[in-house]
Amino acid sequence: MDDRWVRNVVMIAAVIGGFLGVNVLTPMMWSPRFQWLWAITAGICIGQLNLIATWAALAPGNFIVRLPWSLLLAALMWYALVVGNRIDSRYFDRSNAILLGLILLFGLLVALIPLGIAARVFRWRLLARTNSKEAAAGISARMQFNLRHLLLSMFLLSLAMAPARLVLPEVGGLAIAFHTTELFVVLVGMAVCNVVVTIPCIWGAFAPRNMLPTLAFGWLAYCTVLTGVEIGFFMAIGDPSNLAEVYFAFCLMNLMQCATVFGVLLILRALGFRLVRTVPKVTAEQL
Repeated sequence: MDDRWVRNVVMIAAVIGGFLGVNVLTPMMWSPRFQWLWAITAGICIGQLNLIATWAALAPGNFIVRLPWSLLLAALMWYALVVGNRIDSRYFDRSNAILLGLILLFGLLVALIPLGIAARVFRWRLLARTNSKEAAAGISARMQFNLRHLLLSMFLLSLAMAPARLVLPEVGGLAIAFHTTELFVVLVGMAVCNVVVTIPCIWGAFAPRNMLPTLAFGWLAYCTVLTGVEIGFFMAIGDPSNLAEVYFAFCLMNLMQCATVFGVLLILRALGFRLVRTVPKVTAEQL
């Protein structure tokens, strides 16, 4: 077995394990006095959704095969958050757990759509170093459908969802009440902002090394300004009680989610992954 492959698997498994630990701890971080601590962990959770969507949009292979694997990662994230909420609060019922799952699914899909468009427009592919030459030749743009991988991913997803009854709280019904449309509007606004903030991080993580410090400072200013736009959007639908605290919390949350995406992609880059531009199929056939 290739040592590089084993190293990559161990490192990625460690990253996923660390994320699951943060997910369990995130509900326990909420405190009126330490909102900044919750904003940090919440930003890491949002960054995880963006990473799952990034992998689903940019990884090689057929999208139909990648989607169940992405849902599997989102399901593990949901399990960890539900466990953390059950440990933190006895008032966390089944309706809250289902609503949390729907929010995660919504966030994943909203992030996946623009990232998928970006992958098509810029012809981005996230490939291991051994596949970079194939991608440059346009071979990766014509990935074949692999039924075995699809069946395996669906089987693992089914296994992951099997213990859901054990994880879900016993109290509370299955009805989910949306008192107003504000929740949907807020989710849409946050999801759009998350993607707009994240896409530059994807490109920046694979930029030339001498450009990384400059890009980091530029992205910091970009993220700060975009957070102001996001807060302006929220003020249009409701006046926050303490604008300074809300702005600081959202700014910290956006910074942490982007730091999460940027940091993990730097780890993948160190492991040999590359963000490459595939050659259009017609051009590849002409070569």
